[in-house]
Formats: sequence, C-alpha cells, structure tokens
Amino acid sequence: MKFNFIWDRERAIDEIEIIANPVNKEKLAQLKEGLSETITLSVQNPKNNRKLLIDIKQIVVIEALGHLTKVIIETNEEYLLQKRLKELQILEANGFYRINNSTILNLSQVHSFASGDYARLEVFTKNNKKYLASRHYAKNIKEKLS
Repeated sequence: MKFNFIWDRERAIDEIEIIANPVNKEKLAQLKEGLSETITLSVQNPKNNRKLLIDIKQIVVIEALGHLTKVIIETNEEYLLQKRLKELQILEANGFYRINNSTILNLSQVHSFASGDYARLEVFTKNNKKYLASRHYAKNIKEKLS
C-alpha cells in the first residue's frame, strides 16, 4: 500500500482527509475505529477503594507517591493509580509531559505559563492550579506550549 502525505496549513487541525479506492473501505474503517478510540486509565478511589475507568482527557496532572501515583482530574477529584511515573511516559503521545521529577502534566489543560525564578517555568492550569516546571524540563514544555 502506498501513502502520500500532503500538508495543508489551511486545513483545520482536527481534520484529516483520506482519498482511497473503495476496495480499501474495510481497512480504513478499522483505521478510523482505532484512531477515534478513547484511552482510559483504571484508577482507584482512595475513599472507598472502588476502581473506575477515567478518560485521559479529564486528567490534569499525575503526581508521584512512591510506588503509586496520584491522578487529579478537572473537578479536582483525586484517584490512585498502581503505576510509577516512569511507566506512564507512553502518555506523551497524548499530550502528557513530565514537568519535574514528580509530576506529569496534561498540556491540553494548561491555561497559561510564565517564567519563574532560577530558570523554572510556572504553569497555570484551567482549574487555577500552579505547577513548577524544573529548568531541566522547562525548555521542552515551552516548545510544546508555543
């Protein structure tokens, strides 16, 4: 199968056009289903130990707690996840980036950012929380946000 890519700045960011032979209709239906699938994480509510699935688009920040992580969503609810931050680096493909040694931030939840002391970056989220990006990660975060 041959792929031709044509980049057009006039096209909307969330739009992709595919032109194909009708013979490939089934293959493209599978591709569409795979691309539009929502990714969920299985988290645990610390108040009642119930497990539930949350869409990663709801997540604002993931913070390290030893061998666990704390997941904070848009409504400021907190959940526990049985993974370490190192295991969650696969979420970079979905807009989650490490901002310091103990925090991964969803960049789609960022409202604004400003330079801080000692080459750090202050990042403000849509739910009015402030997080500090260490100088090691600040350059990468600025590039992603700009």
